[in-house]
Amino acid sequence: MNIRLLIAFLLSIVLFVHENASAQFCGTTGAFSITPTEGCAPLTVKVSNLKPKSESVAYAFNFDKKRDTPPAYNEVSTDSSFTYQLPGTYTILQFGSVGGTGFSQCKDVLVKEVRGPKAQITTCQNGLIQLEIQNDSIAGAYDYLTIDWGDGTQQIFTPGASGSLFLQHAYPTTAPRPDIKITGGYKDDSCQSSLKTTTLTSQTASDQLKDIRIRSVEMLPTGEAKILYQGIDKVPTEVLIDKGDGQFVGTGKSGQTAGAQSVTIGGLNPAQVYRFRLASKDFCDNVMESPIVSSMIIKEGAFGLDEIISVSWEHQPNTEKLLEYQLKRDGVVIFSSADQLSYLDKDVKCGTTYKYEIVAIIENDVRSYSAPVSLEPKTSTPSDVGEASVTVKDESTIATTVELTGEGLTSTYNLIVERAVLGNSDFSQISPPGNGSLQFDDTNVNTNQNSYCYRFKYKNACNLTSPDYSPPVCSILLKSGTAEIFWNADQPFTEAVDAYDLFVLDDSGNTQDIIPKQTSTSHTLDLGSETEFSFQIEAKDAGGRFLSRSNILKIRREPIILIPDAFTPNGDAYNERFEIKAYFISEFKMSVFNRWGEVVFNTSNLTDSWDGKIDSKEAAGGYYIYKIEAIDASGQAVSKSGSFMLIR
Repeated sequence: MNIRLLIAFLLSIVLFVHENASAQFCGTTGAFSITPTEGCAPLTVKVSNLKPKSESVAYAFNFDKKRDTPPAYNEVSTDSSFTYQLPGTYTILQFGSVGGTGFSQCKDVLVKEVRGPKAQITTCQNGLIQLEIQNDSIAGAYDYLTIDWGDGTQQIFTPGASGSLFLQHAYPTTAPRPDIKITGGYKDDSCQSSLKTTTLTSQTASDQLKDIRIRSVEMLPTGEAKILYQGIDKVPTEVLIDKGDGQFVGTGKSGQTAGAQSVTIGGLNPAQVYRFRLASKDFCDNVMESPIVSSMIIKEGAFGLDEIISVSWEHQPNTEKLLEYQLKRDGVVIFSSADQLSYLDKDVKCGTTYKYEIVAIIENDVRSYSAPVSLEPKTSTPSDVGEASVTVKDESTIATTVELTGEGLTSTYNLIVERAVLGNSDFSQISPPGNGSLQFDDTNVNTNQNSYCYRFKYKNACNLTSPDYSPPVCSILLKSGTAEIFWNADQPFTEAVDAYDLFVLDDSGNTQDIIPKQTSTSHTLDLGSETEFSFQIEAKDAGGRFLSRSNILKIRREPIILIPDAFTPNGDAYNERFEIKAYFISEFKMSVFNRWGEVVFNTSNLTDSWDGKIDSKEAAGGYYIYKIEAIDASGQAVSKSGSFMLIR
């Protein structure tokens, strides 16, 4: 049984046996020994399996008894030894199987601390020294701590429950400062040869007041400033404020507690910039002032556009380098910059109020937050639609496109499209309510019978509408005759047509040539040199702002004749007749012969077809011969002949 299967098996056994599988992986059915069971870090232990007839035995050397899941594959080992680098109490889980039945057992290993305690000293001119020992997991692991002051005196004490440990010692004022050594110890004298000593010299004395600094300044809309700072135990610290005159004065907010401290200063103007710093006095009456942190203000900017919110921000100089501004909208960062003091927010909508705040990120992980400001986008009345086009796509579809310029444009809108038959002033709306597209396809038209006119009006997201409808733009339908193409002569605009341009297109729709047609409404084709081509007519008004484009007309002059190779007139309504399909043919004649050369069918009408009968009687199955003589659209003779099969 491999380790992965064994882990799965262990999980199934535990969940089956126990109603609550949490912390139940440490069973009592295993058997193993640990040598040694405790010692000094780093500690190497060896495990020996004592379970008879066991197989696939594995160990998790750092198992959490409280977990409700089995150890992961990478937490499991079949090794018989393991080295613990750090101190602590560790649980070893053994598991395996005997005859298909799983077993498990847990035992603990104690790894003792040997590292030197963390400490720092404050030295005074009068010979006094204050020693601060961090009462963390290292110091707390020992039964006692020994301080060798370096002048022949020692001090032994037991670490407290919490907080830093402060000790004071006096040296002669003129005497050199000796090294101070701190060592942990155990009552049973274990780990004596492995214990590490922390040595502090006068050169390593810490200027602890530098650790006292403002972590964040937050201006509140209520006219208060919330200051979060890092304090040191037994070091009095007061918050100072500069209200704009360059002079720092006390706020009466002070403390002398270690860790994160929070104070609130009232009676301020959230729209004014203030500067803050801390003044601290240590054990030796040394005074230290912390770096200055300026508050931030954010306000509506001077720049205004439709459905755009302009914001700007200010602050006073900070002592430390400003790394970045972060602009938040409704609690989410939308913009960041190292030096820009304004921003245009275009991702806003009319009728919605947004809350903005600016955050200054200063080196050493310092933050300054402005009081939030609520703003709503503004807009103006939109202009009339001044540019539009219509394009005939096919016999039942006309596409309209509008281009917008001017003021009052918003990200969401309703473009109203109205239609009337050319020559009729009875316009009616055809666009759906809330039409938010500048392109609209009208699919309820018959361009073979009528030309249609369209006009447009714009309504923005703030419910402001353009004063009037645009001038109407009407459709053009391009058609072909035998040797020419032509389009409707009705004016597509209220004003006169400036000119028609005939676009010659390739198979991909790319323009190959533009033929100016002035005000003509037809074009004669060159049938001798052109066999396949596409055309589109474009009309523009005198100002060039309104366009009407016809449908794309594709003309292929090469004759196409499609002839089947068999047909089955058996009454199943499928492939019942011998039918010819022909394109670009002006004259047509076809004869069908049997194998003896007798004419069994003859027609001059392209729409006629043979039903497989001769003199109203069914013709025999087999091969027949056809002969086709035709004249194409350009007057050229076309002949085709061949055979096909009649299948009964």
